[in-house]
Amino acid sequence: METLQTAPSTSKPRKPRPSRARGLRTTTGCLTCRKRRVKCDEKKPRCGQCSRSERECVYAPASAAGTLSIRTSGGGEIDPTIAPPGSNKINTNQQAALSTLISPTSAGGSISTRASFGGDIDPFLISDSPELRLDLSPLTLTASVPSPNSAPYEWYDLLAEDAINNIRKHNLGFDSNFLSRRQSHVAEAQSSNGAPSPTREKSEGPSLEPWQSLEPLRMKEDEMNLFQYFITTIAPILDLFDPCRQFSHAVPRLAVYNVGLLKSLLACTARYTELYPNINQQQNDPIVQTPGSNNNRQAYRDTSARCTGVATQYYYETLQYLSQNLLYPSYTKSREILATAALISTYEMFDASSKAGDGGWERHLRGIFWIQRSQDNDGEKNDALRRAVWWSWLRQDIWAAFREGRRVLTIWRPKKRLMDLNSDELATRILYICARCVDFAAKEKKYDVSIRTSQGEKLLQALDDWWQILPPSFRPIYKADSVESGMFSPIWIHPPSYAAAIQMFHFARTIVLMNQPSLGGILEYRQRQRLLDESVETVCGIAMAHQGKDLPSAFVNFQALYAAGLSVQIPDRQAAILQLLGDTLDVTKFPPKTLLDDLVDYWRAVP
Repeated sequence: METLQTAPSTSKPRKPRPSRARGLRTTTGCLTCRKRRVKCDEKKPRCGQCSRSERECVYAPASAAGTLSIRTSGGGEIDPTIAPPGSNKINTNQQAALSTLISPTSAGGSISTRASFGGDIDPFLISDSPELRLDLSPLTLTASVPSPNSAPYEWYDLLAEDAINNIRKHNLGFDSNFLSRRQSHVAEAQSSNGAPSPTREKSEGPSLEPWQSLEPLRMKEDEMNLFQYFITTIAPILDLFDPCRQFSHAVPRLAVYNVGLLKSLLACTARYTELYPNINQQQNDPIVQTPGSNNNRQAYRDTSARCTGVATQYYYETLQYLSQNLLYPSYTKSREILATAALISTYEMFDASSKAGDGGWERHLRGIFWIQRSQDNDGEKNDALRRAVWWSWLRQDIWAAFREGRRVLTIWRPKKRLMDLNSDELATRILYICARCVDFAAKEKKYDVSIRTSQGEKLLQALDDWWQILPPSFRPIYKADSVESGMFSPIWIHPPSYAAAIQMFHFARTIVLMNQPSLGGILEYRQRQRLLDESVETVCGIAMAHQGKDLPSAFVNFQALYAAGLSVQIPDRQAAILQLLGDTLDVTKFPPKTLLDDLVDYWRAVP
């Protein structure tokens, strides 16, 4: 930075002050100091500011540092007219960097980037965001993980063992012998090494696997009603973050040609309907809240009255199908088994509140991690269905891990940078960052204060980077100027997936702020409390606006409301959050309302 000295009164007039846009802007300091807007002494490999604050010190590439400045909507500045000394135009490296940072030139000739939701953006820092380098979960890395070939069997054995125990414990009346696998690991290994595997007679039609049906499976009337209800009500819950709507579109098409997937779909749907035992008397009929479902409303009500016990029947028939078809290597690598695993997990999530649930859902999430890992599945797969299954599983594991005080199971790390993501991908990326925040909040805190503080800062930086790069589509469409009723102002964001992403952001930030050690000082306390209050206002505002209108969003709202409640100390606000959370649980029917008691017990325990 240029130094300005005050000349004696007898000297020549002082040289004019350089423009703030050029002369006073540092272009060679480290990216961390530029982001924090503090003076950098430019020492390498680590500057003095970063050394004192124990921050990661990152410098821009030589070809980029000090050469680019583009005016952005958020107030940041990159000027493509600045060329290296001795040159009258931008060099090749600069042009390549510009092409990744700017959008096409408008008719007026100005250059602009994607509009910023959160404020100033340093493109070089965003491209190297710490969320790509967050620590993986040691819980998974150190745990015993089955080999890819045995993972499907380990997953099934986990399901079958708990199912058999439940049959005996609750006298369910099923023959547990049907859950025994038909082939050993040795036989499977022989089949995968070239030995003939079971096949059916070839037909003249398209080539199909032996576990696929030649014709669409026939369904009874009650089954068809459940099938339609899955499409209109259950699938949108799973599809909330998926613009391709794979559970609404692809899964039903696959299910009518695969018995196991169809049975799991019916089991999941029937189990959810059992959560509404008095639906004819309820005013908040979930069918009314779901577009396009009024036509089969009465048929659904007739079916729901007969659903008690049906869900369990379909669930055990799904397990029986798995026991007979895991012998096909092609099935263990199929999209169908992934979708079936996702629906079984959703069934068990809904079943977690029942007496026969016995905590199987939380345990079996690990098995789904195994089977996905055996197929090398993750959140950036080209196959839309495989990608949708992964994100659906992660959403469940985030909540289960948070409630259990453990780390999430995933060991995947994204490869795409924030600046390379479109709006829908940004919505799902916050789920990954949130998973790492749940890791930070896990009970196994064995680190010293300095390490914990540093980890918390890295997570907060990752959250801030995500927030800063959000496009205007994540902004509220409506926000009440004043509180009309209650204690919070409604905030409406559309589409619902973007509202859910904002909820997950505040969920993640809240649990990091509450678990990060405090170094003391009134300023730090006030800053932390300001952020927590801001999150509470936003979370409650969004929940109010979407209350009872959007069932899929409610499955995110209850998580954010619960976390927000943990940070509130004022009794009036606690009562308002408790009411909001209770209303949301009336919509979702999951988790059970004992969650309200947990929140009250937490408030009582806080000194």
